[in-house]
This record gives sequence, structure tokens and C-alpha cells, in this order.
Amino acid sequence: MEQASVLLIEHLKQHKYKEAEFAAKDLIRTNPLEAQNWVFLGEALMHQGYGDAANKVFQRAWLLDPEATWVVPVLDALKSIPVGDERVDIEGLLHVRKVTITAGIITYNMESTIERCLDSLQGAVDHIVLIDCSTDRTVERASQYPNVTIVPYVWMDDFAAARNEGLLHMHTDWVFWIDADEYLVKEDLEAVREAAGVYHDTPLPAILCLWQINLIQNHVKHNFAQARLFPLHHGLRYWGRVHEQVGTESGVYNKETLRHKVKVRVFHDGYEPTVMESKQKIERNLKLLRLMIEEEPDNPAWWFYLGRELLGEGKVDEAVEVLVEAEDRAVPHPFFGRLLDVYKYLMDIYYRGQNWEQTSVYCFKALAYQSDFPDAHYMLAQVRMKQADQLYREAESGFKQAREAFHTYRSIVSPDHEIGEWKVDVALAEIAQRAGKSSVARSIYTNTLQHFPQMANLLGKRLATIEAERQRLNKSQ
Repeated sequence: MEQASVLLIEHLKQHKYKEAEFAAKDLIRTNPLEAQNWVFLGEALMHQGYGDAANKVFQRAWLLDPEATWVVPVLDALKSIPVGDERVDIEGLLHVRKVTITAGIITYNMESTIERCLDSLQGAVDHIVLIDCSTDRTVERASQYPNVTIVPYVWMDDFAAARNEGLLHMHTDWVFWIDADEYLVKEDLEAVREAAGVYHDTPLPAILCLWQINLIQNHVKHNFAQARLFPLHHGLRYWGRVHEQVGTESGVYNKETLRHKVKVRVFHDGYEPTVMESKQKIERNLKLLRLMIEEEPDNPAWWFYLGRELLGEGKVDEAVEVLVEAEDRAVPHPFFGRLLDVYKYLMDIYYRGQNWEQTSVYCFKALAYQSDFPDAHYMLAQVRMKQADQLYREAESGFKQAREAFHTYRSIVSPDHEIGEWKVDVALAEIAQRAGKSSVARSIYTNTLQHFPQMANLLGKRLATIEAERQRLNKSQ
């Protein structure tokens, strides 16, 4: 497989696009779930002038890899490519089994958002099941939709139990879970069924994670860890009173399922602080998580989620203790998927507390766990800058102490008198220059040069560098 990919890339580099197309199609027939194979095919088609076929192929690649970084430039480039002839062979490659889908929603007094949610699902699913605990007009509004079934439910402080009850009322091939304060992005209306069809015949049942777009205080946060779409009739069920997880009858931490991300986008505004406060979500979650830890003390997920909720409450010290406990509890569970999240939260906590040493420790742990984790590389670089700033401050202090020491130092060992005469000044100017304080550096260099003209060669070059940078910045403005 690797050799075939290398040969395909060579075809693309040599502009042998027809050969690249054939090679890409062979790879897709072997592994249709590998997004990169579809990207190769899309590139080959695009360069041959088949714009419409290439777009469909790239869209499949994006469906399989929602976090892909090539999307914007490639889709922009496609705008200049002609539509091209119809490609029946490509349509055949793209064909997926048609499956039936039920949307599941747990509702509790969601009359303000339920219609928005249900409207967004029309055409995306075959049936909708509401597991309802409401006392407001949620049921009245949802009952207007002919494809909605209402399942009255007595709340038992257990989200997994509510979802598992809902599963008993679903008889389609797949289930698509969505919250009442979410709605499906219109452009992804057909993506729900396509994603389910793509993964329908995998040897192990596929649990697909959606792309949740969260609006929090006018900032958009993306979450790709929402496991919401999976096949029925495979014995999959939910575990956990809150922050519930889907798995098999034997649990969550096993090799009995596939877990993949797909480009099915849902918009969510339920994390807005006013909404969180009005629903008292954090207090409820903390209560349920503490109960879950009593029931399953060895489950690292419950410790992780408790740590996260404690952070939301501003209880940082307690959150650290709980997150460290989550790390320890994760050791016997190699399939626990949130360990990187644990490291990420601890990195952030220690960074905010200006504890560069502990921040670095968790950065390195994260990178040892997954070497290409962007957050760890970024945070480690931030720590390096903070440490560099501190070292610069210490260096500046040290240079000044070196100069002041000439007033008190008396010994048989003669000091380097150039330190006091000009070396300290030049070193301080260099620090200023590296810190972006060019005017300060220029002033020191100029003053030193006036008193020590023999330094013209060294200081002249540095002054020339500062002047060149000044001119470059003026031109760029």
C-alpha cells in the first residue's frame, strides 16, 4: 500500500494525471475510508479538467477527514476548473449503501429551541424519537412534526439510561443523536446519511464523532469528539450518568468498535454562560459525576470530566488533583481516549499559573503520547518564550552587576576592564535589539561608538542592521 502511494505521488509530480487517477482508484477500492486516497483522486481529476467530479471526490475526502487543512485552498482552486464531462465511473466509486436513520433527542423544557432543531433534521433522517421529561410546551411543539415520536420519560439522574431507553424505540439502521439546543448545519443535510452509508459495512461497528461548532461569548470553539452516529442492532449502548459514552455490552475501553470523525456539523449555543447558569448545568454535572466516581472509582473518564467541571466552577486546585487522578486511573486502560485532554487541561492550568516547569512536564507527556499534538508544541514554545524573557531579564541584571562590581572588586586577579568600559553597554544594547527595542539599542551603540571609535567595525555593522530593518518596516507600511 505504501509503495502504491509513493508511485501515485510520483505520477502527480510528473503531471501524469491519468496514471495517477487509475492508481488512486485502485487505492480507494482497497481502502475507501482513507481520506488521502480521495484527495489523490481529486487532484488527478482536477488537473484533467473534471471540475464537478473532482469536487465530489474532495467532498468525500473532507467527509472522512473533517479537520483537513487543504480544504479552503483546494475548493478555491476548483472555482477556476471547468465542470467537465460526467464521470459515471467516479459516481460508482462514490456510491454508498442507502441506510435508514433515526434521530434521538433528550428533551427537558426545550420549547425555545426544539423547533429549530427539528426543522434542521427534516430530510436528513427518516424518523425522530424524543425522550421527553418536559413540563413546558416542548411536547406540544414537537408533536406538530409527523416524523416525531414522543417517549415520555421520568428523569432518573442518568443520561445513559435515558438514551438507552430511546434506543429501544428505534428500528432503523443507524441512530443520530443531537441535542435540542443544537441544529444540523444546512449544507450537511445529506452528509448524515452519506457518512452512515460509508461506514455501514465495516467489520466492526463504527461510532462516528460529529463536528460540533460551539458559540461561547461570541467565540467559536470546534469539538470533534462528540460520538453521536452509530449503527443499531450491534448491541451498542451508553454508559455514564452524565458525559455518557457509547460502547459495547462489555464497556467502552476495548477494540470492539471503530471510532472515526466525520464532517457532519452541528451548531450549538448551549454552552453560553447565561444558558449554563439558567440550567444550572455545572452543579448538576458535578453532583452526577461525584456519584459516578462512587459507583465506578476506576473509570478515568469520570475523573477527567469531574476535573473539567471543577475548572468551570473556578476550583483550580481541586481540579488539578482530580485530573492527576484521571491520569493515574488511565494507566490500566490503554483505550481510554481522553488522556490527551487530561494533559491539555493540566498544561493550560500550569501555564496560567506561570509554572513553566510543570507546564513543560505535561507538554512532554502529551508529545510522548502523540508526537504531532499541535497544542503541546504551541504551549511548549510559549513556555520557551517566557523562559527566554526571564533569562533576558536575568542577563540584563547580570551585566549591570558586572559593571557595578568594578566599584567594590579588589583582588590580585585583574578583571577585564573593557567590561566596565564598553562590553556591558554593547551587551545591553544587544538584549534591547533582540527584544525589539531598536531605538534603545541604536542609542546605546551610537553613544558607545562615540567614546570607543576603535569598535567601529562591530558597532557599525549592528547599526547598519538596525537601519536596514527600519527601512524594511517603512516600506511594508
